[in-house]
Amino acid sequence: MLEGKTRIPPVDAETLPDDLRETLEEQRKLWGAPLYPYLFYARHPAYFRAAKAMWAALQEDATRVPHTLRALGNRRVAWSNGCEYCQDAHAAKGSKLGVSTEKIDALNDYARSPLFSEAEKVAIEYADSITDTHRDVDDELFARLQRHYDDTPLWSLR
Repeated sequence: MLEGKTRIPPVDAETLPDDLRETLEEQRKLWGAPLYPYLFYARHPAYFRAAKAMWAALQEDATRVPHTLRALGNRRVAWSNGCEYCQDAHAAKGSKLGVSTEKIDALNDYARSPLFSEAEKVAIEYADSITDTHRDVDDELFARLQRHYDDTPLWSLR
């Protein structure tokens, strides 16, 4: 992923406070390795803890949108933003949640792929629209979204 692509090396996990080491070990068990940004966040333990709390709260709030759809949408946004780390992390999360490799690989052509439901397609199109600052969420797209989602899940798709 990002190893070797950053100028500042990540911290040595063995030198960290117990709670930070425990979080990194949980990540290792879940993803096969600690999430690379957290190895940098650990340079400032208060920031590390705040980031962990923020992501936990966002995941808790996301229960109205299927976790698989959030993983796909987040991977699509990561692709749009050119974030390789985020693409890998969201693909891994999607796989862990049961999204097939075939579906993850088809994400860049979701609009034509039979692997995606109409609700998934419109949600991913919405994610594209709000990610690309040169696109707008027009009334027609918003109306199609509202056929599948009420305001709270729509907010979660941001």
